[in-house]
Amino acid sequence: MTQSTPCSCRAETVTLETQALSRRTLLSGAAFVASAAAVGLMPLRARAQQKVAQSAAQYQDSPKNGQQCSTCSHFQAPGSCEVVDGTISPSGWCALYTKKG
Repeated sequence: MTQSTPCSCRAETVTLETQALSRRTLLSGAAFVASAAAVGLMPLRARAQQKVAQSAAQYQDSPKNGQQCSTCSHFQAPGSCEVVDGTISPSGWCALYTKKG
């Protein structure tokens, strides 16, 4: 009787494919982290240029639950906002409200 030896080629191929996949995943993850860090380090003025439409921010000209634009950290007197486009009322409100702190 002849005994056959199992081929280890397939196991090596699977291992190499797994390693390549891991490297690929690592590199794509590193690229994501690098781009996220770059966005986080952008000057505030550059980020402020990308304003949201009033409708997207659910902006309204009246306060809501005691919150109003004049007490929001994004409000810029007399009538603008760092994140919402257009003329903003000091007594207005939007879903992006962040209390000054």
